[in-house]
Amino acid sequence: MHDTSTALLASNTFSSNPNLLQTLTKCRLYTINKSLINTKEGVIPEIELHKPNFLLLSVSLPGVIEVLEVVAKTKQASPKTKIVLIVNENDAGKILNYMVANTDAIIHCDCLEESLEPALKQLSKGQTYLCGMTTNSLKVLLQKQQTESKSSSGLLNSLTDREVEVLHSLTQGVNYKQIAKLLFISESTVKTHINNIFTKLNVNDRTQAVLYALHHGIDNLSKKPNLFKSLTSEPIEKI
Repeated sequence: MHDTSTALLASNTFSSNPNLLQTLTKCRLYTINKSLINTKEGVIPEIELHKPNFLLLSVSLPGVIEVLEVVAKTKQASPKTKIVLIVNENDAGKILNYMVANTDAIIHCDCLEESLEPALKQLSKGQTYLCGMTTNSLKVLLQKQQTESKSSSGLLNSLTDREVEVLHSLTQGVNYKQIAKLLFISESTVKTHINNIFTKLNVNDRTQAVLYALHHGIDNLSKKPNLFKSLTSEPIEKI
């Protein structure tokens, strides 16, 4: 990283660890915000205003909206901003959701000090980055999936075309409101479709549905164009 880039910090980890700030300086990153962003809702206006090269976001940041929505709205407002998510758990399902939602790097907080510099360098080359802990979590998940019986692989075929479209959009990190807009249906209809999907796939939540869909080839079934690209081509909605 030769030229000076900008970074928006949305994690209190940096204020409590001067070594991390030194790493940003070493990587020639200029921190835009002088005060800490305290909520997820506070991230988007700053992204719209500054359009930084990097957003360093902690998933534990307080707020009503979900992390996936912050990621989606950030990419809408500033497609070139590289998003580094700082996680404090080893939930492989959530990590996979973050990856699918167009996150550029995922680093566990326990690995942040050692992983931040290589992550920033890798992102500057147009590559993605996962720290060792998150990679191991995904490896365990994939190994578990490989040992599971594939007798239920036909469950995706039980979905209607519209349910496939809704499920495919979930795998792209699109939220319920945005799905409704893109498919020209009401948000309540989206929720009905999702409940039907849960029942047909025998899963309990969105993460399980997304994992099942990706594992069993949802991309091969969906006839709908990439909804995330459609979403990012539209003007950002104000929160």
